[in-house]
Parts: sequence; structure tokens; C-alpha cells
Amino acid sequence: MHLASMTGFGRAQGAISERLTASVVVRSVNHKFLDIVVRTNVRDEVPELEAAVRSAVAEGLERGRVTVQVDFERTAPQPVRAVVNSDAVAVIAGQLADLQLSENVTGNLAVGDLLAIPGLVSIETTAVSPQPEEAIGLGALTTEAVAAMMVMRHAEADALVRQIRSDLGTIEEFLDWFEPQVGELRDLIFVRLQDRLAELVGVGSAIEPERQVQEAAVLADRADVSEELVRLRSHLAGFVGRLDEGGAVGRPLDFMCQEILRELNTLGSKCRELGVAERLVDAKAALEKVREQVQNLE
Repeated sequence: MHLASMTGFGRAQGAISERLTASVVVRSVNHKFLDIVVRTNVRDEVPELEAAVRSAVAEGLERGRVTVQVDFERTAPQPVRAVVNSDAVAVIAGQLADLQLSENVTGNLAVGDLLAIPGLVSIETTAVSPQPEEAIGLGALTTEAVAAMMVMRHAEADALVRQIRSDLGTIEEFLDWFEPQVGELRDLIFVRLQDRLAELVGVGSAIEPERQVQEAAVLADRADVSEELVRLRSHLAGFVGRLDEGGAVGRPLDFMCQEILRELNTLGSKCRELGVAERLVDAKAALEKVREQVQNLE
């Protein structure tokens, strides 16, 4: 399966029925889970259409904060009706007639004169419920927009993977340098501990030199990092394997980065010899870069 980043953009536009066309714009950014936000350019809620959009997005994506902007445009006139306040018209007509009689006002009163008075006539839009075929059409448009976005997400993931493999190579180079020196470093640790014990017990101590050597050997054995190296190699191999599998591997790889960091920290705490710390810092810096890139993967 192809890897994908969580950052992308896609657009699709077309007719979803004889009366409506729609424009769908899909944007996504990083998020631990799949979080979908649907916005439209209509005042009233259209849950049937929003459900179609959410379903299409969820079918194509597994992670990311996804914002979908849907703009509808009518291709046929919207049904409207005129509402006349007949009671108010009758009242006003009566008042005008009384005025004509009392003031000797002459002239004919036309209906148009009355209707021109503000508030007597209102235009109402007839509510039209979304049709099933419109939900289907909008879902298809959303799928098309998501597919366009995935092209961008796949391309970005390819760049991320190249950087991840390069940084993993830095960690492997550290292990290749470190492993051949494990025996020598263990001897250095043994000598250092033996000298330290001799300083602590002092000259004329009742502790025999052989016992001091044994204690130093035990402490040196505890400082052995062979197991950490084996686990590091295993974690790196597992990491590359999951990366090669593709799909939604972002979260598993993030957890694996934590395991690799734990082993590097243990190795650093056990082995503080000259030269190791400097190279270990470079390996941990490379791992931090890997983790940053992994957190961008779906």
C-alpha cells in the first residue's frame, strides 16, 4: 500500500442534480485521529448532504483533520411565493377611503398603490428538501476531491520517506561504529571501575585485591550494552519493514521511535566513554528528525 502524508488539498466541481451544481474543496492537516469538519454556503442545515460528504471522506482517509467546504449553486430558479397581508391591506384601504371623504380628496386608489406600501407584501422562498440523487452526486464529487488530494499526499509522503531513510542511515552508521568497540569499551569500563574501587577503599583496606577485581567485573558486566544493541537492530529492522508495508503506519512508527529512543538513552547511561557521547548525540538528533517526519505520515 502506498504511504500518504496528512497534508493535502483537493477540489472537484460538477452537477449533482438538475437544479444544483456543487464545488467541493477538501483540505487536511496533521491529527492523531480522523476529524472531519463540513462547511456549506447555505443557511439551513442539510444533514443528509453532510452525511454523504463525511462518508466519502471516511472511506478514503484514516487520519488527519479534514475540512470540507461545499458551495452549492442553483441551475434552475428557486421556487418562491408572494404573501400579501390582506388584513393590513383592508385596514389601510379603509383609512384612505375615510381620508378621501373627510378631506374631500379626489382621485382613484389603485391596488398597486396599496401594494407599494412596505410590509404589505413579502416574498418567501419555498423550502426544498435535498433529494437522494443529490446526496449520491455530492458523495461522488467528494470522493473525486479526496482522490485529487491523495495525489498530493502521496507525493509528499515519498519525500518524507526519503528523508526518514536518510536519517535512519545515520543511526545505523552509529551502530556500525559502536558494535566493533563493545569489547574494548567493556575493558575500559572494567579498568575505570577497578581504579574507582581502589580509591574508595584506600590503601591498607581489608578488602582483598581479588575481591575488588570481582566487584569491578560485576559492575562492568551490568554496564554491558550488548542487549541494547540487539534490540536497537531489531527495532530498526522492524521500523523499515513497517515503512515498506505502506498504508497507515504513522502511529505505529511513532511508537517505534519511542522504543528506539529508550534503547539509545539506556546505552548512553551505561557507556559514558570518550567519543561515544558525541556520536550518540548525532544518532539521537537523527532519530528526532525521523519522529518529526513520521508524525506527518497517515
